Amino acid sequence: METTTFTALCERAGRWWTIRVPQVEGLTAQVRSLDQAEIVTRQLIARTLAIPPETIRIDVLPDAPAPVAHALAARHAARQAAEAATHATRDALEALAREGIAFADAATMLGLSPAEIRLYGPPAPAADESPPQAPLAVSPLALTGP
Repeated sequence: METTTFTALCERAGRWWTIRVPQVEGLTAQVRSLDQAEIVTRQLIARTLAIPPETIRIDVLPDAPAPVAHALAARHAARQAAEAATHATRDALEALAREGIAFADAATMLGLSPAEIRLYGPPAPAADESPPQAPLAVSPLALTGP
């Protein structure tokens, strides 16, 4: 299901937060605490545009002092970097397995412990899928023993 992202611009108004959604002209709301902004905005957009709430993603952007804005930007960049590192590590593990690199060597090359490499293993089959039959080949990155 495709999602649409909307921005909730939040500005402090006394003891309340006023929310404005620039993508929908005239759409505003108020919440008592900022942690309510996402759900209230999603519900309001869903009712206003007659679309399912699960297709709506909300980016809450509070009007905040510069240090808060800097921290938010740094945290966002860190999340993106972590996702990129995860994808790159998975790609590297797949390439090393195709080349027949031993598990210990793969761990050393990537600077990961055996426990960390296990986190990148193949996903378990879904509940509605039957487990795979005996593998045709064992990955050189597979752990041996209990």
